[in-house]
Amino acid sequence: MKACVATGEKGKIELRDVPEPELEAGSLLLKTHCSLICGSDIEYLQGLHGDIIANEIRGHEFVAEVAAVGKGVSDWKVGDRAVPISHTSNYGCWADYFVCPPIGVQKVPDNVSDEDAVFVEPLHTGFGSAEACNIKPGEAVCVIGAGKIGLLTIMSAKVMGASPIIAVDIEPSRLEKAQEVGADFALNANEVDVIPAVKALTPSAIGHPAGYGPEAIVICVRQGNVLNQAIDMGMQGARIVLAGFMPKTEINPEKLVLKQLILSGVLAGRFGENRNNGKRAMRLLATEQISPQALITDTMGHADIQHAIDSTMNGDNLAILLRP
Repeated sequence: MKACVATGEKGKIELRDVPEPELEAGSLLLKTHCSLICGSDIEYLQGLHGDIIANEIRGHEFVAEVAAVGKGVSDWKVGDRAVPISHTSNYGCWADYFVCPPIGVQKVPDNVSDEDAVFVEPLHTGFGSAEACNIKPGEAVCVIGAGKIGLLTIMSAKVMGASPIIAVDIEPSRLEKAQEVGADFALNANEVDVIPAVKALTPSAIGHPAGYGPEAIVICVRQGNVLNQAIDMGMQGARIVLAGFMPKTEINPEKLVLKQLILSGVLAGRFGENRNNGKRAMRLLATEQISPQALITDTMGHADIQHAIDSTMNGDNLAILLRP
């Protein structure tokens, strides 16, 4: 079979012939329908998460079809569609076939298309980030970073009743997309002073005629300086959630105390809510409350995996649908 394989060289991946995985008892043989590229995959190929392992098959955002069912597996049959549910950081889905235990996947309802279902894994994080903010209807939310996770966070916050939703980015096309999917305002951080601009868009209060800042802020970028921006722009008692990996950053903890801020990180949601968020993400798709396929900017085959990685890394593409 064919698979997208890391070469061991920084930033390099290629399509190769590899042996088809063997089906083991207690597992499923899955045939890939389509997949996406996660920022963590790109970071892995850049060597930011440790050594790049030569011949490793990457990918963990997918829709696949059950091709064979291992001995001892119940509740699954050949032909069922499967998507990930908070099991591992790498399923190896950038291949014709891969093997996975049933605990690592959930079924796709018949009314959900592949193009929507493929977003279930990143929607874990987008919805999980909004859920971790404990958003209440009518609360102001600022999402810093309008990439795939940021946009899914905006869509989730919209479903939760947030208002206004303010998107911040430096790429005009992403800010335009943010407004298409639910942001009320979109600010280009290269063109405005973000902190006062965000505050001016939030409801005003006595003593704060220019606005007092959002109740919730979700950081969906990997630049450490934005954490200090979030601390300064949030209202008293604001909840700040880190939805992505961030480098070491210096902050003033006194501000957290004086403003009574709540700062937390998520991995597909709050601790203990990962799998629940995966099920909720699927429910949002099945009930048509969210349809992420509008985020797809291109479709490519596995043979174009290097171009897909490069065009995602340099910002030419937001979400590429990969097909074998």
